[in-house]
Amino acid sequence: MRVGVVGLGQWGRHHARIFASIPGVELVGVVDRDPREARAAAARHATAAHTDHQALLGKVDAVSIVVPTVLHYDVARDFVDAGVHVLLEKPMTATVEEAQRLVDLTARRRIVMLVGHVERFKPAVQRLREMVADPLLIQARRVRPYDPQRVMDVGVVLDLMIHDIDIVLSLVPGRVTDVTGVGVRVHNGHEDLAVAHLAMEGGCRVTLTASRVSAVKAVEMEITMADRVVHLDYQREVISVRHFGGELQRLVLDGDEPLRAELSHFVACVRGDERPRVSAEDGFRALEVSQRLLRHLVGITPRVHA
Repeated sequence: MRVGVVGLGQWGRHHARIFASIPGVELVGVVDRDPREARAAAARHATAAHTDHQALLGKVDAVSIVVPTVLHYDVARDFVDAGVHVLLEKPMTATVEEAQRLVDLTARRRIVMLVGHVERFKPAVQRLREMVADPLLIQARRVRPYDPQRVMDVGVVLDLMIHDIDIVLSLVPGRVTDVTGVGVRVHNGHEDLAVAHLAMEGGCRVTLTASRVSAVKAVEMEITMADRVVHLDYQREVISVRHFGGELQRLVLDGDEPLRAELSHFVACVRGDERPRVSAEDGFRALEVSQRLLRHLVGITPRVHA
């Protein structure tokens, strides 16, 4: 299978590294607007360097798109139009309308599209889905310290919180009936901290917190059901279950590098051996809820004290 990678930032470099090591996959080219980045990655993986994604058209069967969000739609559309299967990093697109057009286009062209919600490929998250039924309350916290080197072309809702929105939608059936939240801008025009409250059709309530200006890094989710509470520590891949009768269980999960698992799954989907775990429709749903939240987000600009 001939694959390419478009975008060689902090995340795209790992896509190139992993594709170059998957048996039966040939990394035929990498693309970055910076010719030095493209040449360096090409030299590391013995492949061709390009500065325009269209140079890969006609040369690849599948592609990873790891470019700034505002470019997702245009780049993905070019590949889908050419009959190329696509792994599109999250958030799926900059707007819901663009995402819907990609959903429709991939369906018409019978193209495999996987949206890069890599958290779904952590063994602990997969196990969590087996353990959760009829949740009453879900609380998640995804926070990290400020990193000036991190690309911040979107706010923290589309940067971090969308992961937890996607996981909640995979755990709880039905639609989101109500969305409210508050956001705080610290370093630029986008929110750097957000707290969201979601109401689900079946009655489940969800509270999500995301921050990229925290003192510490923490990623966790707690799910309350009628008979137990389940806590997931994403970083340590540990699930703790407290039964209301008093019993405490602790599960430590281990497995493949999540991105490697995701890219291997993408390859299997293109080959027809598996069905996308995070389809274009899933990516659309997560984006739609995220955009609803952004429309209802009450913004706060903190005072700066001399």
